[in-house]
Amino acid sequence: MRAVLAVGVPLFALLGLACGSSTSPANSCGSSGASANVNTSSSNQFSPSSATITHGQSVCWQNSSAVAHTVTDDGGAFDTALPVGQIFVHTYPTAGTFTYHCKNHAGMTGSIHVN
Repeated sequence: MRAVLAVGVPLFALLGLACGSSTSPANSCGSSGASANVNTSSSNQFSPSSATITHGQSVCWQNSSAVAHTVTDDGGAFDTALPVGQIFVHTYPTAGTFTYHCKNHAGMTGSIHVN
């Protein structure tokens, strides 16, 4: 019994540290390689509401709130559901200003400025 406790307790502590050390989900904007990251908020806003990138770069949206959202390009380039905790990445190949919104929440809008 002592041998089991002597091995089991340190092993349990080690596993607990390994599992508890991550501060972001595996599917996060931080690991996407995107040039700009946009989060959803519990107050139904995109944060930041605008971002600037260079053509050929990408933007990552992550749903950090407790409800589902969409990321819908006003020009029709994309319309994707964004469930809780999930990300969406889009690459902008040309310069311009691109606006988007959430179809689920009126007034939830944002823009991407591409140089």
